[in-house]
Amino acid sequence: MSESASTDIVNAKAKWEWLEPLFLHGSVNLAFDPADDAYWPILLDEVTPDESMIVDITAIPALASKLERGDTFHLFGHVNGALVRTAPLVVEAWLDSRERLRFRCDYPEFLSTVHRRSTYRAAIRPEMGVSASLVVGEQPALEAELHNLSLGGALVALRLNEAVTIGPDQRIERLLLDFPSGRQLDLKGHVRHVRNNADWTLGLAGCEFTALNLDDERKLWYCVKEIEREGARTELTSDKALAPSTLFRAPDGRRPSPTPLMREAPTGIPTGNTTARRLKRIADYLSAQQLQLHNGGDIAASLLSRHADTLVTLGEQSRESLLYAIGYLAGETRLVQHSLAVAIRATDLARWQGHARETLKAIAASALVHDLGKTWLPASLLESPTPLDDEQRERLREHVPALLEQLQVCRWLDPEIAVTIVAQANERLDGSGYPRGATAEQLGELGRMMAVVDVVDALTRPRADREAWPLIDAYRHLLASTQAFDTAWVQRYIKRFGATPVGSLVKYSTGALAWVQRVDGQGRPTQVHLVLNERSRQRRLDQILTGQDIDQLGRLAGAVAPASYGLALV
Repeated sequence: MSESASTDIVNAKAKWEWLEPLFLHGSVNLAFDPADDAYWPILLDEVTPDESMIVDITAIPALASKLERGDTFHLFGHVNGALVRTAPLVVEAWLDSRERLRFRCDYPEFLSTVHRRSTYRAAIRPEMGVSASLVVGEQPALEAELHNLSLGGALVALRLNEAVTIGPDQRIERLLLDFPSGRQLDLKGHVRHVRNNADWTLGLAGCEFTALNLDDERKLWYCVKEIEREGARTELTSDKALAPSTLFRAPDGRRPSPTPLMREAPTGIPTGNTTARRLKRIADYLSAQQLQLHNGGDIAASLLSRHADTLVTLGEQSRESLLYAIGYLAGETRLVQHSLAVAIRATDLARWQGHARETLKAIAASALVHDLGKTWLPASLLESPTPLDDEQRERLREHVPALLEQLQVCRWLDPEIAVTIVAQANERLDGSGYPRGATAEQLGELGRMMAVVDVVDALTRPRADREAWPLIDAYRHLLASTQAFDTAWVQRYIKRFGATPVGSLVKYSTGALAWVQRVDGQGRPTQVHLVLNERSRQRRLDQILTGQDIDQLGRLAGAVAPASYGLALV
């Protein structure tokens, strides 16, 4: 173990080099073993190197009773930025004095030192039963997994869709760690880095602790040492095994059950819905790819190829199931939801128009990542509560060429389709778009299609500067904007997906609310999942209806916003 980590010192000269500053500066504390939450400032009165020490507890005479019965204790304090702790000690003899309460104890057999910015990390295993939650800035608390802990910081794992919402240098308002024994650590600090793990299933946030007082450091030090000790205990193969740490046992003595890994079960997705679960894996890839790009990494060409293939295959198997599954990803970030929805609908629209499978795969791949270049833009630009000014619009253009450069590593991807899908999604027929301000004669058919798909989805999602538009209003806007959008593609989109598309929440004249699962050639719902009647909101329903059963719900009033009724796909 490096000297900048947790180190046990047994050399006589080295021990004195650490003890002497404590003795001279007088900042020494006493705590009883096993460590608890209480400690007391005492005076290290005399030190005879390699022989004995004299401790003065005159200021805290209540300690005498525990010391007289032989309770073990340790002394600790700060030296040159490190926390120094003696081996367990006991009173050898009390010194006679009418004015002072002093005792003699042995010179410590060893000292332990832990530096505040230690490179050593005590690794946490699921069977240790440690739970964690993280509060960054003004966001709600995030469930976390503690992976390692040191005096300087911690590494915690988060769900990918939550990891992408935080970034380096953000203030950690609270990292709360709960141990099976009931002990808690409540720590503050800053996020130092956020990245994905090796298998692209979790986000990893490096946390640096700040503003630790002596009490916090002592508690933290105890936990780090106990984690290290527990790890060593389970790895011992000799007959001289260590006793289990009390930190990892409940008050009734039971060992905790292993903490479940967050990657095991996507939240909110039914166990039997394989389409939604496969779509969730693509969503996780997009979040992890964001982290990769933000940290200077590249597009993962093989993963993008695999997920584009999956998206095309799912659409071939059942377009209705795929369109419906989009609704299960409401917990993903806006960028990921938008990217998936655009890729699914653009591929579906292109398939309807007769494009070959290889073309569909290239469209799916390009559409999946078409907005990921925004990862390099500041959040203040993307989440501006007011319309962008000219300078901000110029900055916004940068994300398109930056992403196209990244896509060059995808040798399997048709570069012409990639440029058409990524670069023309934000162009307009009249030259008012970006990044090039291309006009109608410079735009390809797939580019014109992509612009329509992209804008319909963007308008129907809420943004920092506006509410989400109703779908019918988005259609009217595009049909009226003939100078900007290709009318033929707008009409094809409306015909393909309709005014109440698969996955939308619709309302009937009887007050019934249902999710659309299938539609006919005219876009009318032919299968719905009835979940609520607005006239009796306390009673949740759960019925799949088709044919004449749907007719009993009354006249179709149209699509409504799920958030208005507190509903989401489950």
